[in-house]
Amino acid sequence: MPGSEYPAHTWTRFDLSGTTRMESTHVAIDTAREPIAEAPKRPRWWPTVEPYAYLIYLAFLVFEPMSDEGRWMPTLVLVGIFLPLYVLSVHLTDAKDRPKLFATAAAVAALGVVGVGFHLNANATIFFIYASAMATHNTTAKTAAIIVVLTLAVLTAMYFFSHVPHTFRWALFLPAWLLVPGIAASQVIQNERMRQNARLRLSQEEVERLAAIAERERISRDLHDLLGHTLSTITLKSALAARLATSDPKRAGQEMRDVESISRDGLDQVREAVRGYRTTGLAEEVAGVRQALGAADIAFEMALEPVDLTPIQESALALALREGATNVLRHSGATRAQATVTANTDAVVLTLTDNGCGGGRDGFGISGLRDRIGALGGRVSRTTDDGTTLSVALPRSDAGSATQAAQRS
Repeated sequence: MPGSEYPAHTWTRFDLSGTTRMESTHVAIDTAREPIAEAPKRPRWWPTVEPYAYLIYLAFLVFEPMSDEGRWMPTLVLVGIFLPLYVLSVHLTDAKDRPKLFATAAAVAALGVVGVGFHLNANATIFFIYASAMATHNTTAKTAAIIVVLTLAVLTAMYFFSHVPHTFRWALFLPAWLLVPGIAASQVIQNERMRQNARLRLSQEEVERLAAIAERERISRDLHDLLGHTLSTITLKSALAARLATSDPKRAGQEMRDVESISRDGLDQVREAVRGYRTTGLAEEVAGVRQALGAADIAFEMALEPVDLTPIQESALALALREGATNVLRHSGATRAQATVTANTDAVVLTLTDNGCGGGRDGFGISGLRDRIGALGGRVSRTTDDGTTLSVALPRSDAGSATQAAQRS
């Protein structure tokens, strides 16, 4: 945790049961916590363009005019009415707009009834597919089931009254019969996933908010304890120096020199405390990784052997663990991950393995990790033969030199 210090040796094991076994450790970190790398995003324009890409299915309406002596006008009228309704449905995304969305879907379904019932275009059954997609967007499974049943009932009734010969009639209605429930099911799954993601974001934001409040309270207590005695001493010595300024100038000067020394010491203590607040430990990083992977139903186990880690080493290993866990979460498709920290005569090694699909090239995160570890004289290796294995090795000789450099600074 920021601002806290642990004794010199640790054996820590984490699993999904939430149990944590920890003996002693002595670590602190001297680098700021970096944000978890984000997965590559789609182009910004794609969410705006995507709904209109599905208009390509209107091409099915072309078949009847092409085969029926060029009767294009009824089809153009149907499409001309449909397009404004479709554009309107794309913009009805809020929950308060749901009644308007249902009305728009009903109007589109009515185009299908008119198109098929009045012999304007037998392929107007395509409008029922669009209508079901509109009506089941951002709704519950129960409502979606009702919409599917009603749509299939209307389609079945129209099947028996269609003017198309039985030999070809099934080919016109079969796609709608199959796609209407399929699209509704996919919409329900997507809606549920969006609701789960929203709940997860809210819970994470609440945890972060409570953690920030607790951290502010802890910092205020630490600063009060740290500066209370120092400032009180400075106040007393300053008042004494003021009283002695005329009667005993020599002692007054000595008191002011003591005030200067005390204030410098207090400033150093504040700087050291603030430096500690900006750091994070490997144990804290393991807890964050365990929470993130657990939310994605990825089993995670961490084994940390007794090993001396300098602040620089622990910071580097914590960041490496975060980058590896991010890749497991975003790209691997794994169900299990395991991390170990071991030490030999030459190096301290962090290994993270998963049972995912493997493959893939090194991204910017791994490239940046190689640069960071390389600057410390270490090495990073990544294999993707059976799942993915990320190995980070830091030379143990850095421990003494890093400690000495910290003491000198």
